[in-house]
Amino acid sequence: MSIALTPGISLDASDPETTVAIGQLFAYLAIGIAAIVLLYYTSIYVRDVLAADVSEAKWYLFVGIGAAVVYAAAGTGTLFFETEWLALFAEGAILFFILFLALGIRGMYHAERSGAGRSRLLPAWADVVVIAVFVAAWWGTFLVSTDWTRPVVAVGWVLTSAWAVLYGVQAVRVHEGTTLAALTRHLLPAIVCVVAVVFVDLVTSYLDGYGALADAAWIVGTTLVAAFLFNTAVAIRQQGGELERLYDWTTWREQSLE
Repeated sequence: MSIALTPGISLDASDPETTVAIGQLFAYLAIGIAAIVLLYYTSIYVRDVLAADVSEAKWYLFVGIGAAVVYAAAGTGTLFFETEWLALFAEGAILFFILFLALGIRGMYHAERSGAGRSRLLPAWADVVVIAVFVAAWWGTFLVSTDWTRPVVAVGWVLTSAWAVLYGVQAVRVHEGTTLAALTRHLLPAIVCVVAVVFVDLVTSYLDGYGALADAAWIVGTTLVAAFLFNTAVAIRQQGGELERLYDWTTWREQSLE
């Protein structure tokens, strides 16, 4: 799906391939910067903001956001170097981005609220099994036969996308009125955009003559994902700042110094 922008290529604005490559470059940079900002603010404020025992979900979120950074770096590399494994690595990174965000949202869904937890369809150790299966399937095909990498990634995209959307909706419904629901509301549009891009990519990969549609959907979708990730980072920073002011006596008027 990426157009290779090799070193030394003439940046002719009239060349459609160059125009697409430049658009892809800016989209990769946008999602990479947004993911780094989100990762930074999440590491500082998420435990205070979520006000619940979501330590497991927090680490899933860290890994998922980190996968977005890897995706941006690998994708940028594919634009400058004609290396097939970098393109495959980028596809794998977006797979794990969706997987770990889905696990993180699922962990927030199962977080305690008012002393009552929700029963799990699968035990907690099943998450480890799911991760192990995905890692084994991805690295197994990547290291043994790259011909099978694309089908494995495609199946993983479909399953994890449906899983993420399902638990995103459930988490908002169950934790309505809390910061858990607010954070999920900010992350869910990013996941939906990724799902849309994945759907278009899978459909156009089996059709001829729709390369331009796939490129356009990817650039617009990836830019929107970056915007939603940055919006999530701003929301976490804002709520973290509000908590700091709430518990800092120097922010209260008429506060006695004695």
